[in-house]
Amino acid sequence: MRIRNERLAHATAFFDAVVGSFSRYLCALIAGAALSGSSLAAEPYPSRPIRLVVHTTPGAASDMTARTAADEMSKLLGQPFIVDNRGGAGGIIGADLVAKATPDGYTLLAGASSVMVMIPAISKRKLPFDPDTDLVPIGRVTHSPGFVLAVNEKSPYRSIKDLIAAAKAQPGKIKYGSAGMGTNPHMLGELMSDLGGVTMIHVPYRGPVPALLDLLGGATDLQFDSVITVAPHIASGRLRGLMITDRERYPGLPAIATAAEVGYPDLFLKGWTAMYAPRGIPKPVLEKLRATFRDISMTKQFQERLLKQDLAPGYLGGDELLAEQRKSREFWRKLAAARGIEL
Repeated sequence: MRIRNERLAHATAFFDAVVGSFSRYLCALIAGAALSGSSLAAEPYPSRPIRLVVHTTPGAASDMTARTAADEMSKLLGQPFIVDNRGGAGGIIGADLVAKATPDGYTLLAGASSVMVMIPAISKRKLPFDPDTDLVPIGRVTHSPGFVLAVNEKSPYRSIKDLIAAAKAQPGKIKYGSAGMGTNPHMLGELMSDLGGVTMIHVPYRGPVPALLDLLGGATDLQFDSVITVAPHIASGRLRGLMITDRERYPGLPAIATAAEVGYPDLFLKGWTAMYAPRGIPKPVLEKLRATFRDISMTKQFQERLLKQDLAPGYLGGDELLAEQRKSREFWRKLAAARGIEL
């Protein structure tokens, strides 16, 4: 009995020692985590590289805009920007990735008007993110000079008049490519069809570059695209520009008439690219990003870099941008309803 009691006493002592050691370890762990959290909270932003998600393929206007802005912002913030192209689904994939990212300022989005305005305007189902609440606008960086309606060099269409006449004579035969459902080129094709009273076949691609390659190869008949994308091919003679969706002719392509000059004044659209952060980003971090974004947008160096790439500077603050994208969305929502377009 005495031996049994001694064994029980030894076991109890051992258990108490283990529990005590574990308790001390746990307390130290909690204290360390708290200290680490305090240390992290005290770290100045940014203290590591920033990931900039671009919701389209490399080489597109939004991609080039994002890379130029990222390069200039990294100089002021002292940290590199890592550009991450996540194209697909008209931009939804990349935008949703950022909307669901940790809101610490280390994952941002370079978003074009197509995914912030067009996609929500034509979507009948709820998107995986809300462009007005899940993504906080930092600011708009560029406002494009309009989209060029281009055809292949071998195309029989030498004017909008030729194109509309052919579409009326053979409804559903003419095919136009775009960077995807709900993108600016897609909706411009629908607007032109609506204004011209014709029916054309929309061929969506996974980004503007694949669409352009098929236009150059003759698989599609026409395409609306940014100046930066089509200008080199127009200069080389591989593409022919029929018009530009702007109020004024573009200086770099002076021979291409505006939509108004060819009889379609309502065929107007200037795309844009802006930067966004996930909802919940700390206010001080958002303010720092907005201030930095505004500062680089106002520099002559940055503006000249954009112009050399056929990108038009067009800064707009975050709050003003949010109001503009909501207003613009209503116009395209009405067109989508009238045309029976839905995503």
